[in-house]
Amino acid sequence: MRVLQSAGGFLGAWSVMTTIVTAGAIGLGIVALRPFVGSAQERVAEPSVPFAPPGTAFSFEVIESHDADYLGDTPAHLGRNGGLTVRPHVALGDAVYRTDNGTHTRVGRLTHVVWSRVTGSLELEFDPEPLERVAVGDEVWIDLNPSRAP
Repeated sequence: MRVLQSAGGFLGAWSVMTTIVTAGAIGLGIVALRPFVGSAQERVAEPSVPFAPPGTAFSFEVIESHDADYLGDTPAHLGRNGGLTVRPHVALGDAVYRTDNGTHTRVGRLTHVVWSRVTGSLELEFDPEPLERVAVGDEVWIDLNPSRAP
């Protein structure tokens, strides 16, 4: 009986020690990870790239034109380019321009915008303005941060 009591006392003490060590390890893990969690929250709260200044032109080539992808669709043009070092601030309906001999002509309005932060690129689709000819290979541009709707 005495052997069982001493064994039970040893096992009980071992269980308490294991619980204390485990709780301590978890506590140290939380304390060690806390700076990383805090800095990740700060990175999410603050944008890593500043917005483009108003009037920043972003040129891209028209790489695709289509008349109607599906029933009820309208003609549209697609283009993309990279090299962004600032955050775009563009919206659907923003103007797309072409520059010929120093004259800026609005040739369309944005209907689809995809910004890839990882590659620093934009993929843009726009509907053409009436009577404006836009061809594959044309270079057009948008303002990355229009001060007001044109």
